[in-house]
Amino acid sequence: MKTIVHTCSSILVRPNGIVRYINAVLDLQKSMGYKTIFVTDAKPTQKINADQILYYNDNSTYVPNIKDGHVWLQIDQKICDYIKYALAKLSQDPDLIVSHDLHSYMAAVTEFKDGVFVQHETDVLTSNSRYSYISDEYLDAQTNIVNTTNWRIGLSVHSDNVSPKRPVYTPAPFAAVADPKQFRTRDLLYIGDATERKGAKEFMDMARKLKVKPTVITHDPDAEVFAGADVFSFGLDERDAMYKLMSECSVAYLPSKNECPGLVVLECLQFMPVVVDSQYEWTKYLKNTGAICTTDESIEFAIEHLLQSNGNDQRNLLDIWCEHSQQYWRNLSI
Repeated sequence: MKTIVHTCSSILVRPNGIVRYINAVLDLQKSMGYKTIFVTDAKPTQKINADQILYYNDNSTYVPNIKDGHVWLQIDQKICDYIKYALAKLSQDPDLIVSHDLHSYMAAVTEFKDGVFVQHETDVLTSNSRYSYISDEYLDAQTNIVNTTNWRIGLSVHSDNVSPKRPVYTPAPFAAVADPKQFRTRDLLYIGDATERKGAKEFMDMARKLKVKPTVITHDPDAEVFAGADVFSFGLDERDAMYKLMSECSVAYLPSKNECPGLVVLECLQFMPVVVDSQYEWTKYLKNTGAICTTDESIEFAIEHLLQSNGNDQRNLLDIWCEHSQQYWRNLSI
């Protein structure tokens, strides 16, 4: 039996797209009959779908650097050291090691000559943007590693912003569920936090312009920007309940300024049409998923039309995209 190890620091093991991405990969690899191990520095606070979890501390020692109301990630050598201690608990060398963030890569590269360093940072993969909450030192270090390491670099989206020596395509191996095709009782859906990066204000402005009752799924349920919306929050272990709510909605509008790879778009596409703002570079990665990419006045017209049609005609495109993305990971794991 092959053994696949995934690493990610406690800094990023929280309710976010990276953990959902990692779980999607773990589920696929387990379905292939592989043993999966997740290695981190501290006991995970989120549900990780690995067969085995190795860590060093019960609690993370990372101290967030708060600036302008946000966490700005900085490099912490202690985190790297603790991940190395956890890696030492492996009973044998894995057949494949996959690192999902800078700290866990910095730990694993000292122990293993080859592996895959998957890129999730939007500011590494897309040009002319600065939306991730990472320090300049963190961004510069990761960008330099991506372009110089002898490890394989996993590109969660096709990127022209970096030039790795050994690139591999590693899209999220998303497994879409069946659309219950029930009668839609809700209008416009938004999923994301209350930040400028996600476009929360733009979403709420659009809902008011269209005179519809917005539904919001967020980890910032008390944010003032969502006043007037039906607001819900779900943990990573409440996926089925979240999907049920999503399936009640007619259209999703996700005006985020940057995403990689935009896993929330795929989740919404299971049940409804999704509109994104094509003025932002990340949306070009959604080609062939079935998402509707448009901008300016056309956004309002597109949403209005979709609300009236109450259909999900391009769902088959999502299914095709999912099959292809899973095949990339099957090939990598063999």
